[in-house]
Amino acid sequence: MSIARGFRVQGVEIEGFKGFASPQDIDFKGRHVFLLGQNGNGKSSIVEAIRWGLFGSAFRPNEVVSNQHYSGDCRVTVTLERDRQLWTLQRTLNLGARGTSDPVLTDQHGKRRNIREIMPQLDSVNAGEGTHVIFAAQSAPLRRQPEDLDPFEKTVLNYLGLTHPRALLSNIQEFLVDQSEAEESLAEELTEARESLDGQIEDEQTRRSQILNAPPWDDELPPSMAASEQKVRRFIEDVAHDSPSDELDGASLDALVDSAEQSLDERRIDAQGSLENERDQLAIHRNSLEALRELQDQTSVQESIVKDSQSKLDSVYDGLTPDELGCKLEQARNAASTESLTERIVRDALDLIRRGDAKDIRCPVCSSQYDREVLELALHGTLETSDETLSSLVAELETRVAQAKSLETLLEDQESQWRSLTDEVSAAMNDLRVEDRVKLDETHDFGSMITGYLGRESEIESQIEDQDSWFASKEALLNRLKEESRFHRIQEHLNRLQRDRRELARVIDSYSELVALGESVRAIEQVVESRLREQLAQSVPRVSELLSNAFAALTQHPWYDRLIIAESTLPRLQLRVSSSQDVNGREDPTGVLNGQAESALHLVPYFAFSQTEDTPTEVYLVMLDDPTRALDTAHIKILVERLQELGRNVQLIVASQETERLLEMIPDAFNQDSYAIIEPENWSPSSGPSLAIRYG
Repeated sequence: MSIARGFRVQGVEIEGFKGFASPQDIDFKGRHVFLLGQNGNGKSSIVEAIRWGLFGSAFRPNEVVSNQHYSGDCRVTVTLERDRQLWTLQRTLNLGARGTSDPVLTDQHGKRRNIREIMPQLDSVNAGEGTHVIFAAQSAPLRRQPEDLDPFEKTVLNYLGLTHPRALLSNIQEFLVDQSEAEESLAEELTEARESLDGQIEDEQTRRSQILNAPPWDDELPPSMAASEQKVRRFIEDVAHDSPSDELDGASLDALVDSAEQSLDERRIDAQGSLENERDQLAIHRNSLEALRELQDQTSVQESIVKDSQSKLDSVYDGLTPDELGCKLEQARNAASTESLTERIVRDALDLIRRGDAKDIRCPVCSSQYDREVLELALHGTLETSDETLSSLVAELETRVAQAKSLETLLEDQESQWRSLTDEVSAAMNDLRVEDRVKLDETHDFGSMITGYLGRESEIESQIEDQDSWFASKEALLNRLKEESRFHRIQEHLNRLQRDRRELARVIDSYSELVALGESVRAIEQVVESRLREQLAQSVPRVSELLSNAFAALTQHPWYDRLIIAESTLPRLQLRVSSSQDVNGREDPTGVLNGQAESALHLVPYFAFSQTEDTPTEVYLVMLDDPTRALDTAHIKILVERLQELGRNVQLIVASQETERLLEMIPDAFNQDSYAIIEPENWSPSSGPSLAIRYG
């Protein structure tokens, strides 16, 4: 990844980007930049602002880069210098937007320039997490970057000038993935379509054979469509007694059959409807006569019941009126009550007399003086003369009164029923036809009139049966015409299916051409992969040597001093470690390294390729965010020494938390006028960091 012909970063202006809540203009003076301080104060924001300003990419995909506390647009302006001429590259993210605007490149006169012409690399590279090195020389921009490469592979391939071949291979492989999926999907769809068509053709042929085995037409050969249409038209004329309507001119056979069925239904409704209606009316009149006869019979019976109850009631009264019978009962009750009272008085008097001992006593009733025995005998005589017939008379009269009341109630109900039946008879008589009422008044013969109706109903039933036979024959003919229409419909569908089958055969031929194209592209893939593997195999020893030298210088590992790109996985670049002391030449994965060596591993390509003579050295830009992580003092010193060597040819922008150790080492390794130290501090959400800047 490169900036063309000697560009160096002179400074950066940051506004509303990440931790910068207020605009800040940072002047690098074209020097190396060391950003020192603890995390959370803005070091990484400066590195990421430069990366975003140059490439439009953040540290992580879909990362929010605008400061949420800043009310303006997010904007980064990178000032670049080449041949003592200044250029500004500005990138803006409008407030509330989610994407990024196109970069604006202007020269020192403020004239807008085409970035593809001045800096084509910035328009083509995809600088994201892990992208730190920008080379001065690069081939023409790629239309499409390979998406299956890690940062190490991209760096090595770019150094070797093989990014385009590798991108071509990646794109071919991606195309072949889609091609294989398309071939598989189309093969499945074509197979399903062929099986479906063959199954439908077989089903239609079976249905057609069933009709041909028992044809509904009289001729040996199936009729033509026109002949079948003519048959249906004659059927309509026969049923409707008229030729088909003009609306059926040019109608399909199915439409004619539907019209024929409709005509037959209408004829059935018209013909049978009148007879059935007449039959139903006769049944209604007959039922009315039968109902009237039954009502009259019920009325006669009820009249007899009323008369019988009236006779019983008259017998109970026995010539008396209800009032007279009640008065007689009351008189009997009074007489019986008087006799009962007299008896009770006599008994009380006898009881009183027995309480005394005197011979002469006074009568308890009249107070007259009597001889005791004489008075007792007189009183006993009164008891013996009491008449029990009064009680029997009262009981008899009470029974007659109760019977009379019960019979009156019963008679009232029976008379009500009789009147109701009489009203029903009158209503039923009014419901009869006039001629039936007249005839009934004359003859009073329900039986003959009902028999007459039954005879007429029987005659109509015979007529309906005759019509049913005629309609059954027409229905059978219509069913044959329907079957004939179904035959033509099956034949038409079968013809369409066979045309579709021929068209499918042409599609299958086209699919074969698609498969042939895929085979051709697969052959091209093999050639490209083979040639790329050959070129990489030629370059791998030299690249491995460069990587090994840089790795050994950075880590000074006591055993692992070699980095090797495995030839067995080419064109995939897989990094392995080994030792020059191992007589067996064993290669191990990089995961066997300790923490410090593994932390230094991602720096190796930058140091390795920057020292080679075949790489243009006009200008590099190397941005390292926290390269001292997990390194002890000795390895940090080695790193600073390597940076000092790298800084002879490139511009460095390094961020680190190792403030004290780097402040001791940097002055010893770099010329005083070649670097600037920036210490972000006192960061706050409302204003961002304050920057302490020292130049040498």
